[in-house]
Amino acid sequence: MRFLDLLGTLGAKFQLGINGLLLKSAGGKIRARNAADSADAPLVGSTIEASGDSLTLNEDAAGSGADWKLTLSRPATGMTQDLDFKLPANYGTANFVLQTDGAGNLSWVASASATNMQATDTTDLVFGSSSPVAMFTLPANAVVERVQVIIDESFDGAPSLSIGIPGTLSKYLGSTQVDLTAAAGTIFEVTPGLEANNSTEDLIATYSAGGAGAGAARLLVTYVIPS
Repeated sequence: MRFLDLLGTLGAKFQLGINGLLLKSAGGKIRARNAADSADAPLVGSTIEASGDSLTLNEDAAGSGADWKLTLSRPATGMTQDLDFKLPANYGTANFVLQTDGAGNLSWVASASATNMQATDTTDLVFGSSSPVAMFTLPANAVVERVQVIIDESFDGAPSLSIGIPGTLSKYLGSTQVDLTAAAGTIFEVTPGLEANNSTEDLIATYSAGGAGAGAARLLVTYVIPS
């Protein structure tokens, strides 16, 4: 094995290994290429950063038919801080829109065009969950049709659970309406029958383990924005 002090190469390509990938200078760009120099090769790193203001997808687009570039760019003016946006963990519901919590966390919420469409949010609860458990943001003007607690694994000890909002912890489910020590497969269902709020609500589950060392459940909230 030898370490060489090289300043560069006279060629436009540098191969890594006998049949390895290439680093190539072409058109003012550095490209990762396959060994035959017939196609671009994947380039992987723990963090991909750009010093410029844009990222371009499909860089080698034909520019015709359905084959076009897509460029993501930061605003040229107006920024006053670093921004970090986190995408939702799922595809969301048809006709829902992206909402920000003001801290860069994006989530799917019902839009005006999504009225009269049911949506169900699911939150996992386990015996070691820290209270309160953040659930989701209920859209403005939404009516909670039902709240379900599905026991996946029976809790031991004397746990308790309520579902509501800060300041009204049992608004949608009271602690006397559910028994987390019930057998796996048991479903507790409550119809709150409350009128819609014209503002969003951050739903939380208030949980007390009561010495539980086992147990798991799913908290389902089904809601709709009436037209």
